[in-house]
Amino acid sequence: MHAQKILTRLDTPGTTPLWKVFWLQGVLLSHLLFGGILLLYERIDTFSLGLLLLAFVGYTAWVLNAVWRNSGNVNQVIYGEIARFLTVAWSINAVLISTFLLFLHLQPIGYQLSL
Repeated sequence: MHAQKILTRLDTPGTTPLWKVFWLQGVLLSHLLFGGILLLYERIDTFSLGLLLLAFVGYTAWVLNAVWRNSGNVNQVIYGEIARFLTVAWSINAVLISTFLLFLHLQPIGYQLSL
């Protein structure tokens, strides 16, 4: 019963203008979060990095759902479809990059990412 409420909420059309969800929550905040993770990359242990990357991937999933739900809040339908496509591509990229960064962090010191 509780799972059904969650699924209904995730599938309910949003009321926020797509540009706000896409540009502010999707692009701007995602880049700030990921930039913060990169700044901390060499200063934190692997477990903490893993938690940060997991939170980032979780946020990315939330943004994907938010863009999907609000993609109809545009003047021209094509912009909603473009936003959906770009957000799916960004989500795949975010998961892959997060995974690679975590694996790289597990390597010996000589193979660390140089920023």
